[in-house]
Order: sequence, then structure tokens, then C-alpha cells
Amino acid sequence: MQPLRYHRRDFLRFGMIGLGGLAIPDLIAAAPSGQIKAKACILLYMDGGPSHIDLWDLKPNAPEEVRGPFTVIATSVPGIRVCEHLPRVARQMHRLCQVRSVRHTETIHDPAVYQMLTGRKHPISAGGLAADPGDFPQIGTAFGKVDTRSAVMPKVVELPETMKMDARILPGQNAGCLGASHDPFRVEVARDGRVQPPEFRRRDDISVERLSERGSLLQALDRQHRALHGRSAADYFDRFHQQALAVLAHPHIREAFNLEAEPLRCRELYGSHRHGRSVLLARRLVEAGSRFVTVYWGKEEQDWADGQGKRMANNPWDTHRNHFPLLKDDLLPRADQALAALVEDLHQRGMLDETLVLWMGDFGRTPRIDRKYASRDHWPHANTILFAGAGVPGGTVYGRTDHLGAYVVDNPLSPADITATVFHRLGVDSAAVIQDGRGQGHPLSEGKALRF
Repeated sequence: MQPLRYHRRDFLRFGMIGLGGLAIPDLIAAAPSGQIKAKACILLYMDGGPSHIDLWDLKPNAPEEVRGPFTVIATSVPGIRVCEHLPRVARQMHRLCQVRSVRHTETIHDPAVYQMLTGRKHPISAGGLAADPGDFPQIGTAFGKVDTRSAVMPKVVELPETMKMDARILPGQNAGCLGASHDPFRVEVARDGRVQPPEFRRRDDISVERLSERGSLLQALDRQHRALHGRSAADYFDRFHQQALAVLAHPHIREAFNLEAEPLRCRELYGSHRHGRSVLLARRLVEAGSRFVTVYWGKEEQDWADGQGKRMANNPWDTHRNHFPLLKDDLLPRADQALAALVEDLHQRGMLDETLVLWMGDFGRTPRIDRKYASRDHWPHANTILFAGAGVPGGTVYGRTDHLGAYVVDNPLSPADITATVFHRLGVDSAAVIQDGRGQGHPLSEGKALRF
């Protein structure tokens, strides 16, 4: 069935740099280059699971215990309505595609995060999971592995911090079985919105020519090291110092991390909060040449007059308590501002046609409201994600849930289908095989790309 269309139309910190790893030409899709839709992707990941039924797939005619207190508002597309607390996104709806039929079976964050970010089901459907070297790679790192286009900027970037549950790094965010050399380059954004730029500065007393000579000497030493000790570890470090030399030879890279270079009006458009500044940084990095930037909604403090006082939120969008106040007064205003600003900004700069934007989280929330806490719990059986740019038709809705927003009844999609869609939009054959560190082959995605 066709989509429902309402509208016409640190080695020196460099051990973390994912500049793309090995270039493997035969993994690029066989389609002519003119059909490649996107040069880059910006993934906005809402850590904890945003409520589909309160944001995008509202059911105003459902019973009160289902529909909740939020009302719907009109958008820039006749017939499409969203939550009243998303007014800025509503004005950008003609550039966004809602996919309301994503589903999986993981009810716990750890394996749900893994499946959404990798397109693969974790072998353990339980909590207590942590990142493991045998994990399937995060979608951005998998793309960085196969993308052959040259880039001086770090090719795959993660910010403002890695998602954690307590002290555990949640699985699915790293390169996993591809090896640590393909991990994303991590950039910290403080909770007050300040960016900690990476130390890319070349010493003033070392010229680019001298730096190149040192690089040649280091390569000669590495060739001897490989002959004595084998290729694996040597190749691992070889990629790092090649990346380091490339970065140091291009001082403009550091400037891409300087948000103060943006006009005040643009900074205000995204917001002074951590998420807004992280999304603005993502746009700057893509504009400078990065290929895949993931923005996680980082851990934060939340203070609500609920008798509990200040509490830490491991997963800010995991709103088991204070669900509606958290959405209305805290989460939605920032999410609304940052997403709308990104889409509008990319459009104004002529970048939207070549940049894929993907907005998603762990899962949806339960259709029926928990009476004790007036909140919603985990619900993987129906979820809404958003696409924009890269030729995705804006002003459209794909898929449908039942009258309670509980189950998908039209055009169901799996996380694997989402990853396949991202690869397709980036011009990569999602059926192509990549090899892990042990030489075992894996298809990039087990799903089918959504053909809008």
C-alpha cells in the first residue's frame, strides 16, 4: 500500500576518531550516482522512548484514559495534526514524513536501544546489558565502514555524550564487531550547552611539511612493526595516525566545532539548551563534511514538585512518572525547537535535499495511562519516527495504528527496515556484506528499504 499523502507535495585523543575506516568500493549500491539522495545523515535519538500517542499519533476520539490531556493542533499540511506542544514542528510538517507503524518486541531499554540503533535483535531480551565487542555496529558506524567518499572531517560523530544506564554504556552505540577503530568520534557538550572542542591544534613550531615528514617516518616504522608482529594491531593504529595527520593538516576543522561562529539569531533559533546546541553542532559538522552525526538526548537533572525533590533521569524520555508535566514543561519545548530549527535551517541553506534527518527513540508508550502515576510505560508494539530531507516526501504519513494507538494495522515496519531505508537514502546497498574482525560476513541490514 502506498503512503497516505495529505499534501502534494585520544594516540592524542585520536583513538576515538571515526573517519570512515576502510574504503570498500564494491559495497556501494549499484545504482547510478545521480540516484544517491543524501551526502549525510543526522540522527536525533530520544533516549528513553517518546510517547507516540501524545506527540504524533494522537487519538482525540479515544476514551479519556487513552487520549490523555493534550489536544491536537493543525499543521502546515491539511489533515495532519500533532500535539499542541509542538507548534514549531507543526509549521514544518510539509517537510517531514511521519512513519507511524514501527514496531518490535523489546520491552526493556537495553535491547530496545540496540535494535533501534543497529537494526538487529539482541540475543538477550533483558536489562543489565552493556556494549560488547561482538555487538553489531551502530548504523552510523556501519555506514562509515562502507562509505568510500573522502572526508577530512571526522566521518562518523556522536554527541553530546554516550547513553548509559547507571554506569553501563548501553549496547548498539559503538562499532562493535567492526573494531574500535571504527567507533564514532565522540564530542562532549556540557549540560550548560558549552562544546568541548577536540584538541586538533597543530603546534606552531611544526609546519605541515615537517608533520608530513614525521608521518612518512612513522609509516616506515609501522611497516617494520607489521613484519615483526602481524598486521592486525598495526593496521588499527595506522588508521588512527593517518586520521590524525589529516586532521592536523586542516586547521579549519576545529572551527566547525565553534558554535560562537554562528550568528546569534541562528543560535537562538536552536535554543541555548544542551539539546538545541548539540543539534546546531550536528548541522555545522555535516556542513563541514561529516557524513553521519548522532545526537543522543543526554542524561540530565529534573526537578519537579512531586514530593520526591530533584532526581536524576538515566533516560530523560522514560517518563514513568510525571509523564505529562515532563512532556509539556520540559521535553517537548526543547525537542520542538531543535527539530523545527534543524529542518528549517537545512532548507534555508540548501542542504535539506542532500541531508537525511531521522528522529526516533527506543519505543512508544502504553496507550492506556497508568492510574497510579498518571503516566505511560514502555510499549514497543507501536511507535512513530520521523524522516526529513534526502528526497523523502514531506507532508506525508506512512502506516497506521488502531483506534487506541496500540497496534499497527497498516504497513508495519521493523527497526531493520528503518536501517535499510537509511542506507538506501545514503546510496549504500543495504544487502551488501561487511566483515567483522574475525572475517565473518554480515549483511548491512536484514530489512527492506521503505520506498516512498
